Amino acid sequence: MVKENENQTIDILYCYVLMNIGTSFEETNQLDSAWHFFQKSLQVFEKNKIEIIPQLYRHFGNVQFKSGNMPLALDYYRKSLQATNIIKNQIALSAVLLALSEYYQKAKQPDSSIYYAKNALLEAQKISSKNSEIVAAAMQLSKLYENINTNEAFRYYKIAIETKDRLYGKSSLEAIQAIADQEEERQKEIEASRIKYQNQLKQYALLAGLGVFFLIAFILYRNNKKQKKANTLLYQQKEEINQKSKQLENSLSTLKATQSQLIQSEKLASLGELTAGIAHEIQNPLNFVNNFSELSVDLVKDLKEEIDKPEQDKEYIGELFDDLSQNQEKINHHGKRASSIVKGMLEHSRASTGVKELTDINKLADEYLRLSYHGLRAKDNSFNADYELIVDENLPKIEVIPQDIGRVLLNLINNAFYAVNEKNRKNTEGVSYKPIVSVFTQKIDNQITIKVKDNGIGMPEAVRAKVFQPFFTTKPTGQGTGLGLSLAYDIITKGHGGTIEVLSNEGVGSEFIITLPFKTN
Repeated sequence: MVKENENQTIDILYCYVLMNIGTSFEETNQLDSAWHFFQKSLQVFEKNKIEIIPQLYRHFGNVQFKSGNMPLALDYYRKSLQATNIIKNQIALSAVLLALSEYYQKAKQPDSSIYYAKNALLEAQKISSKNSEIVAAAMQLSKLYENINTNEAFRYYKIAIETKDRLYGKSSLEAIQAIADQEEERQKEIEASRIKYQNQLKQYALLAGLGVFFLIAFILYRNNKKQKKANTLLYQQKEEINQKSKQLENSLSTLKATQSQLIQSEKLASLGELTAGIAHEIQNPLNFVNNFSELSVDLVKDLKEEIDKPEQDKEYIGELFDDLSQNQEKINHHGKRASSIVKGMLEHSRASTGVKELTDINKLADEYLRLSYHGLRAKDNSFNADYELIVDENLPKIEVIPQDIGRVLLNLINNAFYAVNEKNRKNTEGVSYKPIVSVFTQKIDNQITIKVKDNGIGMPEAVRAKVFQPFFTTKPTGQGTGLGLSLAYDIITKGHGGTIEVLSNEGVGSEFIITLPFKTN
């Protein structure tokens, strides 16, 4: 029985030796030789009726992958993944997940490639905070995000760098050397015990054990040489990563500066769109002020004449004073209205302080709806459309940054008027069409909802999917920066913790829905 167990142990070690030899050929792309030794290892496993380890399936998959036989490679990777889940080996699991990521990358399925690479990184991180599987997975994710999201690419580069520093830094190398020394001492003790035990066996068992020992020594020697080579390569890769990191940092700085300039340009553009509307809006209260001032002058004249009469009509004098008082109240009211419009213009033009204030959303929506309409009318006297404001009278004041929410409303309302104007302009067949833009406010639970709806040209699904992306615009060159909705999205979601979504049907119209949370007392 002892002899049978020892023979099986020797066969298992022989399997691993064959698999390691095959791995060497695989790494040097000698695929036929690699396949030969992997098959030999498989035969020994099957001969001893031992469950095949998941690494062997993965090596089979790697050979087929490098040979270009993609379906067969995927089949072996899935077998490896299934075997790994059974034995709960996280190192093997991380390795096969990374192999699947590389498979889907070559198959031009980036989403699947990113999914498996992230899972490979997650499983590697469960093992410890520093291992080569983390480096490999992070490097794969950095490559995958390189042309998609520079921030994510940079983040995964940093993970790779930090892990390599921990893994191959001076302290880590000393720790690895200490572990290696301890392992060597342990191996010597095991070898001594094994030799003592084998002395009790027959001579052929001793010779077989010595053969295995020399094979293991050869593998350890070979692995040591590979480790030195790997350390050199890792140092070179670290230098390359450092250079790329510096390049990424420079690119990010340039990008942030450009983004700030574009945001300021967008704000100035929206201020220009407001100018004509503000001029029209401020003219109305000024007309009232002028009219009531003239009436007041006439009333003062009448009052003076009545006072100078020998017989005064006190009742008439009282009426004149009442009229004069009412005129002053109206002058004061419309003066405040003009002041409010000017204040709103100044707030819109000034850089946002980022300070939230208690704000009447109904009043804000009313101001920007009328300013947008009159601004467009001033720019294009042929423009004509109806507009309506339907508000929730019980809407509470909420804490927001009024300048930022005003910019969002102005952008959405301008876009809505543009959509109905375009539909009206393209209506060459004389079909009955009444362009209208509607703004709604409503309180639902602990949220305030603002809807901007139009019956304009609408958007196809392809446009809806990109509408909040920076620089994306459907307007002709020179009529849009492509930043308005992108800034609106950031203001609502990042600045106020709310949501903004769009519903649209091509040829029917669009509806933008904003939700803003607020705290109840």
